Amino acid sequence: MSSAYENGAVFWAPDPFRQGSNPRLWLVLVADSLPYPGQEYICAALTTSDLPANHEVGSDWISGNDPAKTSYCSPWVVATIKHRAIVNPQGEVTTGFVDQMIAECEAYFDS
Repeated sequence: MSSAYENGAVFWAPDPFRQGSNPRLWLVLVADSLPYPGQEYICAALTTSDLPANHEVGSDWISGNDPAKTSYCSPWVVATIKHRAIVNPQGEVTTGFVDQMIAECEAYFDS
C-alpha cells in the first residue's frame, strides 16, 4: 500500500454514485479518526460546476490547482473512498477550507 492521505488531500477516485463513470476529484475531510486509518477516507466531492451551494476552493489550494479550471466543493456529496480505489493524487488544500467543508457537511446532518 502507498502512503496514507491526510485531511486536505485531493485525489482522483471513482465516483461511487455513478456506475462506469470516470474518476472525479475528492477532498479528504476525515482520515485518521476512522476505524481503518490509511485504508479509507471520508471525502467530499470536488467539481467544476458553479452551483449556488458549492464552495469555490480558490486561493485555498496549497498545491495541485489547475489554473485553467475553477474547483468547487460540494459538502453534501460525501462518500467513504477506499485507499485501493485512488487513481492519482492531485494536491492539497488548506486546513481552514477543510474545516469549513466539515462544518458545512455537519450542518446538512443537523438539519
